[in-house]
Amino acid sequence: MKFTDKESYSLPVIFAVSLHVAVIVGGVLVAGLTESAPEPPKRPPIVNATIVDVADTIIGKREAEKRQAAQAAAQAEREAQKKAQEQAQKKAERQAVEQQRREAEATRKKQEAVRKKAEAERQALIEKQKAAEEKARQQKLSQQKKAAEEKARKEQADRKKREAEEKARKEAERKRQQEREKERAAEAERKRKAQEQAERRKRAEEAVQRAVAEEESRRQAAEAGKMVQSISGLINKRVTDAWIRPPSARNGMKTTLRINFLPNGEVSNVQVLKGSGDAIFDKRAMDAVYKVGRIEELSEIESYIFERNFRQVDLLFNPQDLRN
Repeated sequence: MKFTDKESYSLPVIFAVSLHVAVIVGGVLVAGLTESAPEPPKRPPIVNATIVDVADTIIGKREAEKRQAAQAAAQAEREAQKKAQEQAQKKAERQAVEQQRREAEATRKKQEAVRKKAEAERQALIEKQKAAEEKARQQKLSQQKKAAEEKARKEQADRKKREAEEKARKEAERKRQQEREKERAAEAERKRKAQEQAERRKRAEEAVQRAVAEEESRRQAAEAGKMVQSISGLINKRVTDAWIRPPSARNGMKTTLRINFLPNGEVSNVQVLKGSGDAIFDKRAMDAVYKVGRIEELSEIESYIFERNFRQVDLLFNPQDLRN
């Protein structure tokens, strides 16, 4: 059963007050009875001892009742006090527990407030850091953007400068090229004129040289012709001198021989291109060539004359002193 603070103290107080009232009333009654009783006549003292148990008397009973009531009241008061103490202790314990709970709750709330404050401060710090980072990022982006724009402006300025320089260079190069072309044209004209003059001189010189060469060629041809005729006649004479006339030879017989000479004048081969109709006549003509064997004069002439006229010689063998 639970009691409030007011209920826990009212019952012992009522009980104590009632006990004191009863004691006072009992005292008054005893006093009244004592005063109303008549005094007995004085008698000489007589010793008549009788053992009386006070407890058996009314006063003894009343005193016993008073003592019992006082004891009961004291016991009740002690129990009430004990109960009040227990209740007060329980209340104090409850209050202590409640106080501890309140303190714990206050501590928890304080800690929660501290935690919330710390969390708020941490969040604020995080937000501040985020804001600072965002600000730094924005500043960095702004700086990068400015740097990029500055770089772009610089690159554009450099590009325009390079374009202007390139344009100026090309214009200067074009002018130099025009000057070079003019110089080349003038040089080409000078060279053309010089070449024409050189060609005219060359043609004139070549004409002179051709004339000289032609004259020399005619001279050499004439000399070569004379020499060829001379050597041809020499070959014909020597073959004729070496020829042994056969008995069957008659006037008007002739045969055409092809003679191959070496550069030293030796005969390398002889064959009949067109025969006379007399095999012995033709054979004696071939034998005469082999008998001659070598024309030494051929080794002394120019090689081109030899190659042109005497590497291969067709000889018409036609003796004139034959019999009819």
